Amino acid sequence: MRPQKAQAYGRSTGDGFLVRKGSTAMQEGSPCVKRDLEERDRLVRQGVLVPDSDPDLYRFSRDHLFGSSSVADRIVKDGDCSGPQSWRRPSYG
Repeated sequence: MRPQKAQAYGRSTGDGFLVRKGSTAMQEGSPCVKRDLEERDRLVRQGVLVPDSDPDLYRFSRDHLFGSSSVADRIVKDGDCSGPQSWRRPSYG
């Protein structure tokens, strides 16, 4: 998924949705109501999301398993959205 400047890679697993190490997330995304702000703050405190060289972004310091693609999507975008519609397979060629 590519919201604004962020670029994140992930996949569904039997336990949830895994976002890969090195993916980026917006520090300040959508101005809409942010339903997962506490989760995002927790990931920053735990060092899962760390500042990126681009001051607008966080970077995932390790793989992280979310409960669903929608939660992962909202954390990456920093806004409200639908995970199943946002995550797509990369196109080659």
